[in-house]
Amino acid sequence: MLDRFEEFTLLINQINKSIQKIKIQELKKYGLKGSQMDFIYYLGKNKELSFKEFSEVLKCDKAFVSRNLAALKEKKLIVERLNLSNKTIFSLSEEGFEIYKLNRERTAEICQLVYIDDEEIDEFYKNLNEIASSLQKIGEQ
Repeated sequence: MLDRFEEFTLLINQINKSIQKIKIQELKKYGLKGSQMDFIYYLGKNKELSFKEFSEVLKCDKAFVSRNLAALKEKKLIVERLNLSNKTIFSLSEEGFEIYKLNRERTAEICQLVYIDDEEIDEFYKNLNEIASSLQKIGEQ
């Protein structure tokens, strides 16, 4: 059993390192950091988010959200507006949305290169979710 756990953790670490390397290569094209791409992704997916919603969806503190939003605003990749309740709402600028679309296309290309058929991928994610949930519970004890 220990050998399985060791192999599992080594493979997870190898996958994570490969993903980070690919992410860095892709982000260099846009002069962005990984965390900033997460903000672009969630804005592209949700169309607009408030400061509080960013904290919740990214599970991070206010300082992290503030720094990243400021950097994206400076790069003119996001815009902000006040809604009817005077709450600041963020959305992607045209340039930000273009980066979102290009990133989604590149992600789809990469996923096609990592071949697992649809039936296997569903089972894989089911198992991975169970593992993640179990490990989270153990970590919270």
